[in-house]
Amino acid sequence: MQYNIRQVVLCISVLLPALQLHALGDTTAHLRLGDRIFYEKQGGNFSLGMRNTISFFNDGDPKAIGTGIGGHFRLQVANRVNTEFYADVFSSNIRNKAHRYDYHIGWSVMYYFIDPKAFERKFTPYVLAGHCFDQTVITINGPNGKSGSRFSSEVQGGLGLSYNVTPKFDISLTTQYGFHLGKELELEEHADGTMTIETQRNTGWQGHLMISISANYKIFKLWNRKK
Repeated sequence: MQYNIRQVVLCISVLLPALQLHALGDTTAHLRLGDRIFYEKQGGNFSLGMRNTISFFNDGDPKAIGTGIGGHFRLQVANRVNTEFYADVFSSNIRNKAHRYDYHIGWSVMYYFIDPKAFERKFTPYVLAGHCFDQTVITINGPNGKSGSRFSSEVQGGLGLSYNVTPKFDISLTTQYGFHLGKELELEEHADGTMTIETQRNTGWQGHLMISISANYKIFKLWNRKK
């Protein structure tokens, strides 16, 4: 009798970790009726994320590459519609003669091309568009370097792809182009070698291409909670 009890205890001790891992892995509820699967509604998901961004074409110079870091939160509206509210800061070197800093605070709307199926799909491509407020500061190198700043806004749009490590955790890659609205702040180099910071009206397609990689985790739901 004692031998049988020990066998049962041993089996339970071996199977319990596997059952716990299975329960942790099954983080998304879905219901199967016959051949059809009904996934839990995704509206109400609130997630936090951190991201790193590379910015090209700053100050109209393709060699002026900026790097930055930022954070955001996402609030999903429906199964295929998500929103993102973010803050970023970029720094870039302008021809080794000045430095530029850009501060962004804005929002985007994300639309998934395909139903993410409660993010049980490994890949979910999306298109996004949005708007942000933009503060730019340029400082000329040197101990007495002058600086200038301008506050404006920009609109941006692009494409992205999320890799869903789990239904709650994803890594996203986003490429988008931002168009500055209003006037531009630029570094002007004159024939005598002096440099000034000029404010010019933006009359072209000048802006910057941004490539971001982010890690995001769904924390809780504001609505459509399980009962």
